[in-house]
Amino acid sequence: MNSFEQLLHEDAVNRERALALESFIVEAPAGAGKTELLTQRYLRLLQTVREPEEIVAITFTNKAAAEMRLRILESLKIAAGGVPPMQPHKLKTYGLAQEALATSAKYDWNLLEQPGRLRINTIDSLSSHLARQMPLLSRFGAQPGVSQDATSHYEEAVRRTLALLEEDGAAATVVAGALQHLDNDLGRLSRLLVGMLVRRDQWLHHTYRHSAQEDAEEALRQLVENDLDMAAAILSRRVQAQLMPVARFAASNLACEHPIALLADWETPLTTNPDALPMWRAVSDLLLTGTESLRSRFDKNMGLPATDDAKPFKEALAEVIETLRATAGAETAIARIRRLPQPRHGDAEWQIIGIFAQLLNLAAAQLWMVFQEAGEVDFVEISRRALQALEDTSGSPTELALRLDYRIQHLLVDEFQDTSPAQVELLRCLTQGWMPGDGRTLFCVGDPMQSIYRFRKAEVGLFLRVAEQGIDNVSLSKLRLCRNNRSCPEVVAWVNRVFAGVFPPQDSVMQGAISYRDFVATRDSLPQAGVQVHPIVLPREAPAEAVHVREAQCITGIIQRERAQDPNRKIAVLVRARSHLEALVAEIRRHHRDLRFQAVEIEALAGRQIVQDLLALTHALHHRADRVHWLAILRAPWCGLRLADLHLLAADDHRSTIWALMNDEARVQRMS
Repeated sequence: MNSFEQLLHEDAVNRERALALESFIVEAPAGAGKTELLTQRYLRLLQTVREPEEIVAITFTNKAAAEMRLRILESLKIAAGGVPPMQPHKLKTYGLAQEALATSAKYDWNLLEQPGRLRINTIDSLSSHLARQMPLLSRFGAQPGVSQDATSHYEEAVRRTLALLEEDGAAATVVAGALQHLDNDLGRLSRLLVGMLVRRDQWLHHTYRHSAQEDAEEALRQLVENDLDMAAAILSRRVQAQLMPVARFAASNLACEHPIALLADWETPLTTNPDALPMWRAVSDLLLTGTESLRSRFDKNMGLPATDDAKPFKEALAEVIETLRATAGAETAIARIRRLPQPRHGDAEWQIIGIFAQLLNLAAAQLWMVFQEAGEVDFVEISRRALQALEDTSGSPTELALRLDYRIQHLLVDEFQDTSPAQVELLRCLTQGWMPGDGRTLFCVGDPMQSIYRFRKAEVGLFLRVAEQGIDNVSLSKLRLCRNNRSCPEVVAWVNRVFAGVFPPQDSVMQGAISYRDFVATRDSLPQAGVQVHPIVLPREAPAEAVHVREAQCITGIIQRERAQDPNRKIAVLVRARSHLEALVAEIRRHHRDLRFQAVEIEALAGRQIVQDLLALTHALHHRADRVHWLAILRAPWCGLRLADLHLLAADDHRSTIWALMNDEARVQRMS
């Protein structure tokens, strides 16, 4: 069995095992059939419960929740129709759906008539549901609305917080201290506080803790030590032994204040204790230039003058550097040492941190008052109150948690790589009463290589940590899918080859690093399939607009060549964000009207010509002296005056309205 067949066999075995009544965390790359697996798992679990509400599936978007619900219902409808599909994986789903329908008939669920009994929620809607169940415990009282954009509430809370400066008491002292640190820049402090309130779920629990200083310093020490461990793996004891005589010689030729002079007595290998950070920095200065690249020449400025006695030390250093050049990641790991902070802060720094911690607490309290007055909250607040509804201040489960513990038998979590610490905490609260072997299961599926929501504090390290440690009492067996059903073998092979060098060489929970996982294509090869790079070379000083236009022209050229070979071929243009397509859409509309395309929610309504004309007409009718919009009307395609005519009409009179100038017969006669 070759490696290709072995991976496919492993994939098939893991898919079958994922249907067992155990807890799993599944790595599923793009195109692996993750939604189909979740559907099969859900249908399998329906056979084991007394009520369908005992199964809860959690997704991150309404679209994903709707897709999962639709997939499950379609599977049930196909099973009810009694016509088995031809595809093997669909046949498996068909069999599971038939058994689920049998269970539904046994307990009179009527799932096809009552699809609302399938509990498939987004994590935000689940949090909102939990908070509504216990309004007193969640501190809501009457249920608030949920604001999709709470920026105005954040700004109002910050305004009230800074207004405390005008009052007497400790709060005014805190605000004054923060302003003093920012050179009394009120606008800057306001913007910083608004940004922090948006992400308060990331810091609020830290500002309340009395051991925050000790915890922060210990965490910082661990981070520094972890980076020094990476440097020590590259600068091994043998390499350090080679560097020691070079460093001592160089230090002897430098002034005491020079960074490398710290190595004058270096005779033993450096430890990874953060206390040794100054010595590690001196070593990095010996090896790297000011631009953080490995040195290619040595001179007197680094203690190696052009003398005969310095020659053997230069040769030894050159040998070490050549070895480091051939070591993957060496330059980056050594350069990182220079940017590492001291693991301990002084009293002055901690005083500033304490002031800002108090200020953040004041802003959070003001925000809660604003929310109460407005009768609406944001999703962060919903999440926090859901946790409060599940666990009291002593860490014990609430009445709601105990009731849910009885009702929820199985949890399924989609896109688990995008969970945040707060969301993992929610899962912990939901499963805190579970015991090994009690029949309840947690099923998490995602692709850690696609962890993208760092702005929501999603961290790939969470995925790795849960895979290793589980969630509280729930241990999860690790499964991996490696099949790709979307792309042809040539594309998959290119991605495997290129991205293996882009991703970190190994997983790291602390750094939130994930190594690349190879996957295999299941589709047949296509003629001329593969990946081709089309570089666009422009001067560095080229304006951004020119770059976008040139890129759009390049893409349309590629599209035209592909259509010339096969006019019926469907072509997709993939980008990171919708806004990146604006230049391409404009290019096609202006110069390639023969190209028909579909672009959902790409063009802003305000950017369409007819809308711009209607806006110009509205402005002009609303205000007769609005020269810009009157000229826009005359220039619009349905009127069509040339620029030369507009110049003759209005260039020499800036005081009269365009309407008045249009009624000047002499001016009109001058025009074409």
